[in-house]
Amino acid sequence: MDEKQLARVRDLMEAVSRVVEANAGANAPTIRKRANLPRASGDTALGLLEKGGFVERRRVNADDTFHSVKPYRVSNETPRAAFGATHATGQGGA
Repeated sequence: MDEKQLARVRDLMEAVSRVVEANAGANAPTIRKRANLPRASGDTALGLLEKGGFVERRRVNADDTFHSVKPYRVSNETPRAAFGATHATGQGGA
């Protein structure tokens, strides 16, 4: 995957995470509909969030429901610039 595709996946995961946070106990079709995502993208995002420990799947009667464990935000996952790239280096007193 290139950086553009990874950014798209991160955005989808954040959108799904926000819907799960706002709708605790919702099932997958409800989450996909409220996040305005097709089935494949929504299920992939839910699966990645579950594997990452951001959401929890619970079985209620014959239905899987999802609950937020911790919020997923793109800003938490994006790489940070190195110290030297963000601060003036080689400057200061002699």
